[in-house]
Parts: sequence; C-alpha cells; structure tokens
Amino acid sequence: MDPLLETLEAAVQRLRQPPPVAAEVEKIREQLAEHRAQGLELDKLLPSFSALCCRGEELISRAAHDDPAAQAVRSRLLRLRSLWDEIRQRAEERESKLNDVLDLAGKFWADVAALLSTLRDSQDIVRELEDPGVDPSLIKQQIEAAEAIKAETDGLREELEFVRTLGADLIFACGETEKPEVKKTIDEMNAAWESLNRTWRERMERLEEAMTASVQYQDALQSMFDYLDNAVIKLCDMSTVGTDLGTVKQQIEELKQYKVDVYQQQIDMEKLCHQGELLLKKVSDQTDRDMIQEPLTELRHLWENLGDKITQRQHKLEAALLALGQFQHALSELQAWLSHTHTTLDTQRPVSSDPKAIEIELAKHHVLRNDVLSHHATVETVNSAAAELLESSPGDEASHLRDQLDQLNRSWESLLLKTQERQKLLEAALQQAEGFHGELEEFLQWLRRTESQLSAAKPTGGLPETAREQLQQHLELQAQLNQRAEQYHHLLDQGESMLLARGGEEAGPGTTQTQQNLAMLQNKWASLNTKMDDRRGKLEEAVSLATGFQTSLQDTMNWLTQAEQTLNMAQPPSLILDTVLFQIDEHKVFVNEVNTHREQVLALEKAGSQLRFASLKQDVVLIKNLLLSVQARWDKLVQRSLDRGRHLDEARKRAKQFHEAWRKLTDWLEEAEKRLDSEVEISNEPDKIKVQLTKHKEFQKALGSKQPVYDTTVRSGKAMRDKAQLPADQQKLDHLVGEVRDKWDTVCGKSVERQHKLEEALLFSGQFAEALQALVDWLYRVEPQLAEDQPVHGDMDLVSNLMDAHKVFQKELGKRTGSVQALKRSARDLMETGRDDTAWVKVQLQELSNRWDTVCALSVTKQTRLQQALKQAEEFRTAVQMLLEWLSEAEQTLRFRGVLPEEAETLQALLHTHRDFMGTVEEKRADVNKAAGMGEAILTVCHPDSITTIKHWITIIRARFEEVLTWAKQHEQRLETALTEVLNNANLLEELLSWLQWAETTLVQRDTEPLPQDIPQLKTLITEHQTFMEEMTRKQPDVDKVTKSYKRKPVEPPSSLAERRGARKHQQQQQQPSMQLSGGNPRLNQLCARWQQVWLLALDRQRKLNDALDRQEELKEFANFDFDVWRKKYMRWMNHKKSRVMDFFRRIDKDQDGKITRQEFIDGILASKFPTSKLEMSAVADIFDRDGDGYIDYYEFVAALHPNKDAYRPTTDADKIEDEVTRQVAQCKCAKRFQVEQIGENKYRFFLGNQFGDSQQLRLVRILRSTVMVRVGGGWMALDEFLVKNDPCRVKHPGLKILRSDSSSSISSRIARGRTNLELREKFILPEGASQGLAAFRSRGRRSKPGSRNASPTRSSSSASHSGASLPSAPSTPATPTASASSRSSLTHSRDYAKPWLAHSKTPTPTKCHCCPDLGHNHSAPEGAASGSKLKRPPFHSSRGSLTGENGGTPHSSKRSDPKRGAATASGPTSRAGSRAGSRASSRRGSDASDASELQDARSVCSDTSDTPRRPGSATKPSKIPTISKKAPSPKTPGSAKK
Repeated sequence: MDPLLETLEAAVQRLRQPPPVAAEVEKIREQLAEHRAQGLELDKLLPSFSALCCRGEELISRAAHDDPAAQAVRSRLLRLRSLWDEIRQRAEERESKLNDVLDLAGKFWADVAALLSTLRDSQDIVRELEDPGVDPSLIKQQIEAAEAIKAETDGLREELEFVRTLGADLIFACGETEKPEVKKTIDEMNAAWESLNRTWRERMERLEEAMTASVQYQDALQSMFDYLDNAVIKLCDMSTVGTDLGTVKQQIEELKQYKVDVYQQQIDMEKLCHQGELLLKKVSDQTDRDMIQEPLTELRHLWENLGDKITQRQHKLEAALLALGQFQHALSELQAWLSHTHTTLDTQRPVSSDPKAIEIELAKHHVLRNDVLSHHATVETVNSAAAELLESSPGDEASHLRDQLDQLNRSWESLLLKTQERQKLLEAALQQAEGFHGELEEFLQWLRRTESQLSAAKPTGGLPETAREQLQQHLELQAQLNQRAEQYHHLLDQGESMLLARGGEEAGPGTTQTQQNLAMLQNKWASLNTKMDDRRGKLEEAVSLATGFQTSLQDTMNWLTQAEQTLNMAQPPSLILDTVLFQIDEHKVFVNEVNTHREQVLALEKAGSQLRFASLKQDVVLIKNLLLSVQARWDKLVQRSLDRGRHLDEARKRAKQFHEAWRKLTDWLEEAEKRLDSEVEISNEPDKIKVQLTKHKEFQKALGSKQPVYDTTVRSGKAMRDKAQLPADQQKLDHLVGEVRDKWDTVCGKSVERQHKLEEALLFSGQFAEALQALVDWLYRVEPQLAEDQPVHGDMDLVSNLMDAHKVFQKELGKRTGSVQALKRSARDLMETGRDDTAWVKVQLQELSNRWDTVCALSVTKQTRLQQALKQAEEFRTAVQMLLEWLSEAEQTLRFRGVLPEEAETLQALLHTHRDFMGTVEEKRADVNKAAGMGEAILTVCHPDSITTIKHWITIIRARFEEVLTWAKQHEQRLETALTEVLNNANLLEELLSWLQWAETTLVQRDTEPLPQDIPQLKTLITEHQTFMEEMTRKQPDVDKVTKSYKRKPVEPPSSLAERRGARKHQQQQQQPSMQLSGGNPRLNQLCARWQQVWLLALDRQRKLNDALDRQEELKEFANFDFDVWRKKYMRWMNHKKSRVMDFFRRIDKDQDGKITRQEFIDGILASKFPTSKLEMSAVADIFDRDGDGYIDYYEFVAALHPNKDAYRPTTDADKIEDEVTRQVAQCKCAKRFQVEQIGENKYRFFLGNQFGDSQQLRLVRILRSTVMVRVGGGWMALDEFLVKNDPCRVKHPGLKILRSDSSSSISSRIARGRTNLELREKFILPEGASQGLAAFRSRGRRSKPGSRNASPTRSSSSASHSGASLPSAPSTPATPTASASSRSSLTHSRDYAKPWLAHSKTPTPTKCHCCPDLGHNHSAPEGAASGSKLKRPPFHSSRGSLTGENGGTPHSSKRSDPKRGAATASGPTSRAGSRAGSRASSRRGSDASDASELQDARSVCSDTSDTPRRPGSATKPSKIPTISKKAPSPKTPGSAKK
C-alpha cells in the first residue's frame, strides 16, 4: 500500500502544480500527449488499486472494531481513495483545459497567419500600384481603385478584432513565459494593419495631389486653347488696314490693346509650358510623354502662328501709317513703345532665390524679349523712312530729324543691351538657384531615407552579440550623419547668403519658399539627430540589458549545476535518528539557499520576457529556449529538493518511532535488570518466600506483556536494517537490535533463575507442597502452548519469531530441570521418613514426572515442527520472489510494444516471437500453481497472524499472472488481426489492380471504336457504361479500405483569409478526389494512379456517349425545325414570363450600343433557360442576322420576332432623331423623369434642372455621321454627352466604379451592401473595349480661315463625336493585322481637351462618314477581316482648318495599336469642346430597376467569382484585394462574346 500511496501522491502533486500551458499548437499537443501517457500509466495501476481496496475491506471486516491496525488500514484506504478520486478529477480538468487551449491556439495562429498574409499582400499590392498618372480619368480610376482597396481592407477589421479577442483569451489561458510571444504576434499584426492604412493614406495623398495638378494643368491647357481660338478669331475679325489716317490710328490703338491682352496670356502660356515640362519629368512611359508633349507642341505652334499674325498686322499698320506720310506719328509711337519698354525693364522685380519664381520671371522676360525682337523690323522701317525724309528735307528739319533718329537708335541699342543683360542675369540666377535647391533636395531626400531607415529599424537584439552588432551599425550610420554635418552647415550658409543677397524682398514668394526649405532642412536635421540619439540610447540600453541578462543567466546556470551536484552527491536518508536529524539540518540550509535564488530566477524570467518582447525573432527563439531550459532545471531542482525533504522527514519519523520504542524497551529492561539484581536476598521463612514468589510472578507477567513490544521492536529494527542504504546504518541497527536482544535474554534468564531460586528456597524451607504445586502449575500452563494442534506455519518473519520464542522457552525449561530434580529428591526423602502423606507425595511425584516428560517431548516436537515450517516458508518466499521478478519483466515487455508494422513478413516474425513468449507464459502457469499450492498448504496449518499475509501473496501472484496473460492474449489477437488484414489487403490490392487493368484496356478499346449514329444503339452503350460505372462505384469502398492505413497528403489550405472566404463562396465538387499516398508501397501508388486514370476514362466515355446522344436527338429534332414555330414558342415563353423583348435585348447588350454579336445572342437565349439547343440557336442567329455582318442590332432583333413591324425602323433623319431621342431619354432613372418635348422638325425643348432651379431650353438637333448631335452654344455636342451633363442620374458616383480586374469580385459585392436604390440601377462594368489606361491627348485640326467657318457648322465640336449608347466601342487592338492596317491608315489626330474626369471613359467608334464614302475604303481589309470587325472607321474630318487654312491633321502612327494606349488612343477624331467627355459618357445603366434578372446579370458581370466563366487571362487564384490592371482592353468581335 505504501508504494502505491507514494505513486499517487507524486501524481497528484504533479497535477496540483502542473506546468504552464504552452501557446504554440505543437507544444500543446506534446503536453496533451504527455498528459495522456501519464493517464495511461495510472490506468495500469487500477488493478492493483482495486485489489488493495478489496483486501483492505476484507481485513477491516475481519478485525475488531477498536483494533488499531484496522483503524490504520482504514485511514490509509480513505487516503488512497481520496487521492485516486482527486487524480481522476484533476486529470479530466487538465485534459479539458489543454483541449480548449489547443482549439483556441489553433484558431488564433491560423487566423493570425492568414490575416498577416492578407495584410502584407494588400500592402504589397498598394505599394506596387503604378505611379499616379497625368490624365485625370486615369487618376480618377486609380483613386477609385484605392478606395475599393480601402473598402475591402476595412472589411478585415472585424476579423482583426476577432483575432485580437482570440489572442486575449490565449494570453489569459497560457503560461507566463508564453504570453510575450502572443503579445508580440498581436503587436506585429496591429503594426501590419497600421502600416497598411499608412501606405493607403500616402497613396491617396499622392493621388489627390496628382489629380489637383492634372486638373489644373488640363484646365489651363483647355482655357489656353480656347483663348487662342478666340484670339485668332478676334484677330481675323479685325478689319483690313484702313486708307485714312484716323482709321489706321484707330486700328493701331486696337492692336495695342489686343497685344496687351495677348502679352498677359503669353505669360500664362510660358507658365503652362513650364508646368508641362515638369509633368514630363515625372512620366517615364513614352506613351504618356507623347500625350503631354503633343498638345504642348501644338500650343507652341499656335502661339507662333498667332505671333506671326500679330507681327504681320503690326507691320501692315506701320507701313500704312508711313504710306500716309505720318512718319512723325510712327516715330513717336515707336519712341513711346521704347520708353515704356525701358520703364518695364527698369521696374522689374529683383531676382528671387526660388527656381520657380525665377522661371516665372524668365518666362515674362522671354515674352518681353520676343516683343522687343518683333519690333526690329519696325525700327528698320522707321530708319529707312527717316533716311528717305532726310534726303528730301531741309537742313533744320533734317538735323532735328537726325537727332530724333540717333536718339531712337541709341534707345533701341540700349533696350537690346538691357534685354540681353536681364536674360543673362535671370539665367545665371536660375542656374544658381537650381543648383542650390537641387543640392538641398538631394540632402533632404537623404535625410528622409535615413529617417525611414530608422523608422523601419528592426527590433533590438536580445543577445549581446546581436545587440552589439546593431549598435555598431547604428554608430556607423551616425558617423555618416556627422560627416554630412559640414554639407548641412554649408547649405544653411549658402541659403542665408542667397536670402541676404536678394535683400529687400523678404516677403516675396521665392524668398518665402527658400526660407521654408531651409526651415524644413533644419527641422529634418534636428529631428533626425534626435531620433539617432534616441535609437542609440535604445541600442545601448539593449546591449546593457542583453549583457546583464546573459550574465545573470550564466550565474543562474552555474548555481543550478552546483545545486544539482549537491543533490546528486547527497547521501540517502539515514535511518539513525541522530544522523537523519543532521541530514535534515543540512537540507534546510540547502532549501534556504534555493529559496534565496527563487527571486533571482523570477527576475531572470522577467528580464527574458522583456527581451523576448522587443528582440529579433532569431534571438527570441534562443532566449526562449534558454529560459525554458533554466525553468525546467529549476523546477526539477525544486521538485528534487521537495522529494529529498519528504524522504528525510519519512526517514526521521521511522527512525524516531523505532528509537523511541527501542529506548523505552531498553530503559524498562535496564530497570527490570536492576530490580532483579537488587532482589538477590531470599528469605528463609516460607511466608516471606511465598510473598517474594508472588511478586516475582507479577514481574514475569509484566515481562510477558512486554513480549509483543519486544517482537515489534526487533521486527522493525530488522526491517529498517534491510532497507538501510548506508553501511553505517546497517551496522548501527544491527548493534541496536543485538543490544536489545541481549538485554531481553539477560532479563529473561535472570527472571527464570530467580524463580528457580525462590522455588528451591521454598522447597528447602519445608514448603514441599507449595513448591511442587508451583512447578506443576507452570507445567500445566506451558503445556497448551506446546500442543501439536497449535499452528506454527506462516511467513518467514512469523516462523522466525516463533523459533526465537521457543528458544527462550527451552532455556527456561533447562533451568527448571534442577528444580524438578530437587523436588524429586525431597519427595524421596519424605517418603523414606515414613510420614502419613507418603501416598499423596508419591502420587504428586508421579504426576510431576509425567507432566515433565510430556512437556519435554512437546518441546522437542515443536522444535521439529518449527524447523519444517521455516523450511516451507523459505521455499514459498523464494517461489513468490522469482515469480514476481518474472512478472515484472513480462509486464515491461508487453507495456512497451510500439506501433505495429505494415509488412506481412515483419508481422509474422513478431507473431512467432510472441507465440514463443506465450509458451513461456503457459510454462510459468505451473510455477504459479505450484507457488499458490504451497501457499494454500501453509494456509491449512497457518498461524492466525500470518493468514492475511499468505493470502495477499497468493492473490498478488495470481492477479498479476492473469493480467500478464490477458495482455499477452490481447497482443496476440492484435498481431493476428493486423496480419490477417494485411494479407487480405494485399489480395484485395492484387484483385483491384487486375480489375483496373481489365477496365482500362476495355475503356481504351471502346474509345477506339467509332460511336454509332443510331439513338437506340447509343442508349444501349450508355446502359452498358452505366453498369460499368455502378461496378466501379461498388469497388470504391475496397479502394478506400486498401488505402486507409496510409496518410493522404493534405490539401494545402488557403494562405490568406481572402482565399478562405473565396473558397467558401465557390466550392466546386469534384467527381473523384485525387489520392496521393505518402508511403513506400509502389503497388499502392500504382493502384491510386490506375484508379484515377480509369475513373477519368470512364467519365470521359460517359461524357462522349451523352454528347453523342444529345447530338443525335438535337439533329432529330432539328430535322423538322421551323423558325416560325420557334418564334411563336419564344414569344409565348416571353409572355408567360411577363418580359419585354426590349428589356431582354438591353440585358444582353452590356455596353448599350444597340448591337450584340451572334455568340452573345446565342449565349443570352441559352442562359435565359428557354428550352432550345445550340444547333437551333445557330440557325436562329443566321435568320436574325439579316445583313450577315456578324452582329444583330435592335431592329434586326425586333424585326425577326415581329415580322410585321418592319415599319418600326425609322426611314427619314427626323424619324431616326426622334427614335434615338426617345431611346436615350427612356434610360433616365430619376424619380422625376428627364423631359424632352418635340417642337418641330429637328427642334426639341429640353427641361433642365440644376442647383439654381428649373429652366427650359430650345435646342436644334441633327444627325451627323449617324450620331445625333445637339446644338450647344457655338458648337455641337453628342446627344448622350448632353444628357450625361444635364440628366442627374447619369453621373457615376465616384466610389462606385469598380475596376474590372480578376480580383474585384468581393469588392463589388462589398460595395453593393451600401447602395441606394439609385445606385442599384447602375451596372458597374466597363464596356468591352474600354480601357482603364491613360487616354492620350488628342491633337485637333487647326482652325480654318474666317471664311472657312461657313463650311462647317460644327465649330466647337468634332464631327466625329459619337454616342456611346448608339455605337459600338472601339477595341484597342484590331482583330487582325489587316484590320489593324486599315484602321491605322484611316486614323488621324483630333484634339479634345475637355474635362474627361466628369464622365467615365468609354470610347465611341466612329461610323462611316456619309460625306466621304470613298475615303473610308481606301485600304479595305479582306472580306473575312471586314466581317469579323464591327468597326467602320471614318477618315479624318475636322471642322477646323489651321490658321493658314490647310488641314493640320497628321496620320496615326503605329503606336496607336499599342494596347497601353487604351481605347481612347484608337478612337477616331473627337471634339475638343466636350466630345471626349462624351466618349466616356456611356452610363451603362440597366433598362429597368425592378428587373431582378438584369440586376443579377449586372452583378454576375462584375464578379469574377460568379458562375460566368473566367477570362482566359485571368488569374487562377482568387483574392479579396484588387490587383489594378492599368490597361486591359479586350476587343469586341463577332467571334467572342462580351464578358
């Protein structure tokens, strides 16, 4: 019972103070496995526990109620049961807690990994986005993409909070040493989240800055072109040079005022050119550079032409003035101009220190210089005229005139010199400022890089080496900073000197900018120095912490090693009281030392936790392992110290108990011996002798009562001697036991001797009768103890004690021999004297002799019986010990059986070995039975005190033997079952392989046979194949059974939360899972491969048969196909669905251009679930496509379904206009519908509403090149563009445009949650062919001469501007090279500088020009190419000629087919005033907001993860974060449906 109690107490102690729960999944699994292994070990103690409980209850029931031994057994049983119950309860709680923490940790680490991956991928996507563009439409798309990314990442906030909650729960559940790791992971996740948000904010700031700059630039560019147009018109509208003086003067004055206005605008023009050059520096793509360069080049060209026109006008006026004889007036005008120009040069602002301000001044001076140079011809003319006048004038007038002329020439030369000097001064100042600011910007960039390098610095090192290395690197960086200090001070001095040199204009913008830059430099320098110092302080602190931690760790480990050596060298607990007390005192000193180091270990753990929290990952792992090692050693040391203390305490208790009993017994024996020694005198009086004899009998009773104490003490001493591990203890205990034994023998001997003397004295004193009676009484008293029916058998200890007691009795018997002989002599003497009682004496003597002989005989007999009992007990004990040793070995052998192998040969070898072991077990059964028989034989004659012990040993050997036998049988059964299963699986594997070979051969052979064209035969083949498939399905469980014992390779889980969510949205069921076995059995791998191959072949065969059957049935049905029947059936079906034909057509026509391809038509009908087939639809599409161009427009669609409604199609232009206006206005989704009223032919009243109220406008409407145009101001605008600008519901909301990228599905679905009813009406798709790329600036044709304006009514818009809702969109790349060539040959530039960010960019495709039919087919493509393209590109047509009257257009270069240019670059010429916006103006709205199927269609188009097939170029891996595709055009051709 004691060993089991110790085991259970150790187990419950472990459960009361369990190790802290880990935070990592693998470590928790290890802890759980270790806990379960401990549970299994405890379960193996259950039989022993049950047997002990049963035996204890039996002992308690048999013992008396107040028996102290029974009470001790009862208390121990209660303790045993309470420990067992507590262990069970705590083990269940521990396992439950470990399982809960395992689930929690699994969720936390998986979600953290996925979320971190998603956040980092998102940040990489944001960082890898292209730089902000220069075109507002592209920047707008980039902003929308960034907002979509933000909306998507905001959706991760819930998961972030959930992971944070999981992390908090895990921190609460795990141990103190694991908490920093979890906290660090959560902080890393939070840092990734903040970094993503910061990256997004920086991206948005850059985009907004780029948008502001681009809008300002384009506004300025547009206004400059508008001003140039108006200026040219104004210049051209000026009247011809007059013939009278007043008219010429008036015209000169008018030209002056005109030049002043042009002068101011030319300054703005120079600023605009400078801004364009700055944009050019930011752009690296050649296409984008061309887009910026082309309008600037044209603008400069226009300015040059305007300047030439002004100069020509000025020269004509001056020549006319001179021709009228007004030389003096011309001279005064020139002098006034010279003085004014001198004044302007003298009053110009001092040179600034800012490059931008200097560039502005330089631009102004450039305009002034051009004006000066333009007057060179005027000066020459005046000089030549003056020379003529000098020749014809008299002397005084000539002298005066010559003076004026000299003054004029001097002023002119001075002006040229001033102009040149100002030019040089400005250029030198600009070069100096640019050099300074460039150096300043480079220094600021270095400061920013260094600052970002500091901000992105890694965590500090946790080990001294790493921390020192980081500190050294930082010191090198600080040294670089110190080296830059000289450059910093030089820049400051240079900037201050520049500011001082520019003296009085401290408030100027340039000076302010320089001061701001210098202030920024100072702030950055100070901030960087502060950060460097802070970082250095942190690194030095980290070095100090790491060094201190390392030192403390080393000291702790050294002390642990020393303490472990102390425990290892400590002697085992002594069983001698003095020695064990000395050991306890020594151990108390050791425990105090351990307790004093507890704070040191706790401080070490705390320091390690702090280091782990802020250190590098590789250092964290090492620190964690070191701390775990120290903690494990510390825990082990504390546990060993506690165990030694407990063992010492137990040894002290046992030693104290023995020593107290020994001391009490020894003291009593010494007192008894002294008493016996003091009572030497024996009285001669009989009465006194009787009194002494009575007292001595009482002493002998007391001595007899001490017999159990003596036996217990001697037995305890022997047991302690056997358990003693120290030789000194064994000697000491032998000495103590021998000493008490000697004293006991001495006292017993002296007691017998005194009794003998008293009896002799009583006999000699004449008290023969009393002496005889005393001796006879003693013989009567000892005779029952020697009876043969008294049991003497039992265990070794009992028999030994009985033999010792019998030896004492034999000594006493020997000492009484003298008394008996003396009594016999006295009796003979009495009989010889002849007294009266001779007869009585004779009788008494005879009885004494008989009794004495009987006792002597019984003593010898008992001695013999005891010797036999001792021999039998020794044999029984030897047999039991041998059996217990063998059973322990057998249990160890059966307990540590590993996992069964999977090879049949190994299993057979194991089974053979185990059967040999079973034979050994059966052989041992005879030994068990023999030992049990010996025990049973002892039990029949056993002493009562030994019955329990003998029964216990018999029960133990039988129970353990039966347990070993049961385990052996179970293991044998497992081996046999495993072997049978392996053999069966091997046979089944061979059967399956042979069947698969037959099946594969059969399927391959059947596939080579041509399929019949007869439906019954096909059905027969399908039935046969179905039978084959059913047979294969029946064999599936056999395949699973064969492969189940092998691990399958797990499918790699999605790496991010976005992928997991995407996987949940569209899981695809697989017909047959792929099985990959990670085993070494090639036959199994062959089985899996063959099974997959046969399954795929069977599925392919089934598909072919079904397709053939469907084909034959379709052909059978199609043989009697009648389109009129099909049409009626379709119209009935549409009526049944209460759908309109127009709605259905609009739903198919995704880009609302009025045309759909044949494939779109077929797919749309089939997708609508109308009962038809592809074969029928091919024929129906041919009938619908009347003109055979590969497209079906709305009128063909309606005419085919309603053959009597051909009058529907408008014939005249007025009808076409009315139809188009009605169709466009019908797309309005406003609550108050946009109203248009026809007033007359080509006249409509539009009811407009704006922020200032409602208004009505009468507009002219006409058709130009198949496009309905509305008269706006002085030009024409496409109808759809006009409606986009005036109909509120047609403007796209900025946050709702979703880029069509492969990963935008979840974004569209996320944004759809917050749509209003108005927003739900819109389809968020880009039309086919529309590009998200940069739309190029389009050059426009030059304005014609004033007389040519009457030739074209489209003054402010290009005639090639078309409606996005009535014409197909242009592909960015032609379908064929021929078509590409044809397109390129007919395309020319057209300028359009409207504000394209007001509408989405959908590029229209111009139709064939009505007025130039021949030019449209100059380079016609082959017939195939023509039929494969929906585009009919017109030749270049512009309503504006150049200033010189020629057509200024240039043919398209080969770059126009570059997909990077997008659809906008491939479009035909468009208007400058607004058709570019109109080209993007397709609102792509649906036709009816209540049409649920249309809404579903819009969503399905937006979502790449929907049931619609992916585009071939799309990525295979869905992602929640959108990947911005800069330019991804997809041509719309008849052969490819619109996605």
